[in-house]
Amino acid sequence: MRYEIEVKEELSRIVKVKADNLADAVSKVEEMYKSCAIVLDEDDFKGVKIEPCDNLKLANIR
Repeated sequence: MRYEIEVKEELSRIVKVKADNLADAVSKVEEMYKSCAIVLDEDDFKGVKIEPCDNLKLANIR
């Protein structure tokens, strides 16, 4: 039997930006991320979770 097992990695980084308000700060960071000014890598690794697929039902695939 073969089973579908999901591997999830969590990457996280805190980015400091100057802005007039929280919404503008979030918008600035979103734009920085979309334009690849922020690229998360192995230094941003926070953890890993390994478990059966999304539906939590073992899938027998052939």
